[in-house]
Formats: sequence, C-alpha cells, structure tokens
Amino acid sequence: MKLSYSGHKCIEAIQIQRMEAISFLAAGLSHDINNLLMGVLHYTYAIERMNPNRHIQERLEGIIGCCEKMGEMLKRLMLLGKNPHHLKIELLDLNEEIKNTVKALQSVIPPNIKIKAPLCANLPFIYADATAIAEIVTNLMLNTIQAMPDGGLIEIKTGVAIITQGDCEDHANAYPGRFVVITIADNGPGISEEILPKIFDSHFSTKGSHGLGLAIVYALVDKHGGWIHVESEVGKGTKFVIYFPLKP
Repeated sequence: MKLSYSGHKCIEAIQIQRMEAISFLAAGLSHDINNLLMGVLHYTYAIERMNPNRHIQERLEGIIGCCEKMGEMLKRLMLLGKNPHHLKIELLDLNEEIKNTVKALQSVIPPNIKIKAPLCANLPFIYADATAIAEIVTNLMLNTIQAMPDGGLIEIKTGVAIITQGDCEDHANAYPGRFVVITIADNGPGISEEILPKIFDSHFSTKGSHGLGLAIVYALVDKHGGWIHVESEVGKGTKFVIYFPLKP
C-alpha cells in the first residue's frame, strides 16, 4: 500500500513549534561549542609547531581530524539555528546547485547505487541560500543511501508546479502559487505507516537513518517558505517532494 505524508495540520503545528525551540537552542550551543573548538585547535597547532616526535604528531593529527569533523557538524547546527532573515538569499540556478552537490557526494556513493538526474530544462531560478540548498540535497541523498545497503536507484528531478487552494487542505505550510519542485526518489525498502509521520522528528532515528538530518531538511525548507511531501510504499521505495516558492 502506498503511503503519503505531508503532515496533518495539528501534528505539523507541533512539529513547527519543536523545530523553533531546537533552532533557538542550536544557535546558542553551536556558537559556544565552536568557540571552545577553536581554542582546542589553537593549542593543537601550537604543539604541532614545536616539532614533536612522530608518535605525538600522529595523535595531534587525530585531534585535528576530529575537530574538523566536529566543525562540519556545527555548521549544520548553525544552519538549523539560522534566522530566516540571516540566510544569504540570492537568485540561484537550482539545477546547477544540485549538480554540484551530487558531484561533491561522488566519493561516498557506493558502487551498487546508481544516480539518475533528469533535471528540467529552462528551470526558473529561485531565491534561496546556496549552502542551505546543498545541505537539503546532501541530507536527503545520504538518508536514502543509508536506507539502501543492498544498492538501488536514486532519481533526482526538478520541475515547476502550480498549487491550488484545494491542494493545501491537508498541509499546514502549503499555500497556492507557483513553485519549483525537487523530487528525490528511490527504489529502496520504503517506510512503514508507523514510522512515516516521525521521520522529521529530531529525536527519532532508525537503523538506516538519523532524525537530525531530516529535521534539518524540514527546518531549512520551512525557512525558505516551502514544504515537503513524502510518499512511500514498503518494498518499493520512497519519494521526497520539496516545494520552493517562485517570486512573482
């Protein structure tokens, strides 16, 4: 049975409140932790300049590597905590941003997973934050890859959709207008009826995916005035459809 989830209005209102609280905490914590991390790196580089022996040098490199990974995690949290007014909004070619992100992910895509990207020609540009768009596509792709350990197909498409008032009835964030759409679909194991409403909850995780990644996707799409629709069928795959508004 194919399942569809765009968020019941009551459930989604609670989800939005949760994400606002998480965003507030993320902004403060990521800033404080980043300051401490810079201190650790400063002292580590200072020791490195003292030309320690090979044994110590290897451990210093390990510390630097861990700090760099933590720095990347903090960047993600900072994005989550960003006020919409602080996003670097600019006119973007969404197709180009997707191509660049997929190219950057090539090293982590297993050989048993194939990527198809039939992107829409002459796609209208959108106003968005390039870093946020890359984070959205990256998180959705990594989530899909983790859910398909036996391999499969990921298809990324773009297009334009016109949303009517009738299309908005079951979704708290939807509103009529013209939208640029990203669709990321797979032929993996799918998501069960019990799990589907929980996938954007930051506290929820499964063996194949982590709640924070999808929670970040949800928050960033919402900050751009868009929303996400998910369809899934157990044993056949999952499809994420993301709507970004087109300015008149």
